[in-house]
Amino acid sequence: MKTVWIIDHYSSEPVYGGISRQYDFALELGKRGCRVVVIASGFSHFTHTYITKEHQNVKVSRPGRHVRYVYICTPAYQENDGTGRAANMAGFMARVMKYGPAIAKRYGKPDVVTGCSVHPLTWIAAYHIARKYKARFVAEVRDFWPRIWVASGDKKKTDPAVLLFGAIQNWAFRKADRIIYSMYHGDKYLCGELGISPDKVYLIGQPMDCERFDRNCSNIQMLPAKMKEFLCLNHKDSASRPFICSFAGYYMVYEGVYVMLEALKILEAKHLPVRMIFAGSGPEQEGMERYIRENHLKNALVCGRIQKEAVPALLSRSDICMAHLEVRGHKEVYKYGVSKNKVNEYLYSGACTLYGFLYQDDEAAACGGGMIFEPYNAKDLAEKIEQVYRMQPEERRQFGIKGRAYIKSSHSAEVLTDQMAEVLFG
Repeated sequence: MKTVWIIDHYSSEPVYGGISRQYDFALELGKRGCRVVVIASGFSHFTHTYITKEHQNVKVSRPGRHVRYVYICTPAYQENDGTGRAANMAGFMARVMKYGPAIAKRYGKPDVVTGCSVHPLTWIAAYHIARKYKARFVAEVRDFWPRIWVASGDKKKTDPAVLLFGAIQNWAFRKADRIIYSMYHGDKYLCGELGISPDKVYLIGQPMDCERFDRNCSNIQMLPAKMKEFLCLNHKDSASRPFICSFAGYYMVYEGVYVMLEALKILEAKHLPVRMIFAGSGPEQEGMERYIRENHLKNALVCGRIQKEAVPALLSRSDICMAHLEVRGHKEVYKYGVSKNKVNEYLYSGACTLYGFLYQDDEAAACGGGMIFEPYNAKDLAEKIEQVYRMQPEERRQFGIKGRAYIKSSHSAEVLTDQMAEVLFG
């Protein structure tokens, strides 16, 4: 039995609301007879709360027969930038290396070690473990730090953090036996700009557990009372139900939350019965609520985070799912694509996906499951919402049909795990 260690700071089981990419791969690899150990932080980046008890060094759970999640306690922080998060990242790297031997003694020495960024310190820990046990080292990259810092204008090329992370990136990519990327055009950066051999890099996108999504569509009881009321779930006649546009995620400017509210303002002025529901958290929540009050919007509802298992219940009852990703004035930031879990969920939900993104060849539009609108253009978004609203039901359903078919064929956990196994062991 092959043993795989997946070291991913921000991974967790879905119940904790983190990124489920490694969870999905771990369960599927376990079904294929692999022993899988996922090592993650015991402090959630998404809820800023502990998965472990605050002073508990390690917590282990067993979501599958051959799968273990090992949560390692790391320092807490409340802001997603600054010294607190930096200490958390460094602490994770150090403690993975510290507890590695104990994990190996209990759950088996690895044959393959995958180190998963966002932050590249994870690669250091993964390489350290792989070298110790003479295992294959695979570097997975889901965000091109530090390139994205420079492209977004957050930092200069000469910033010490940029120089440090750039050096770690180049080192890790040289040391890696194989490199996995999840951005649609990530090879253009890895091979085109960094000069890495195409034979060493592999595209494996974000997996989608379609069966879990379908099961969770019935979790209406997990939705907040206000949301259920806003959805008019008690209306048995579908013709009398409101037209719902949903957003699930972070309340950030680059996520387009104000663009969506401005589009709703345009639609309300035209007296169209369109409602917008926001489920998430982030620094713009207060500003969004203020915008709604000041503009007297009647058909907007801003809620806090809902449990991950409740998200399908909302999305599957929506007519449109809205996404947006663009840093204003910095067109280069996402030119290589982006890894966005929620777009997969949107496409699979059965709704039409409207995505504020600069590049028209994005999967959301290319697969027929939705349309791209111009980022920060509320008028364009409002027009596309109205266009979908005025479609005949059968025409509108085609978005959902095509989106679901695309996700099943190209992003289902089963399909992508076949690709992952080839990269890990082939």
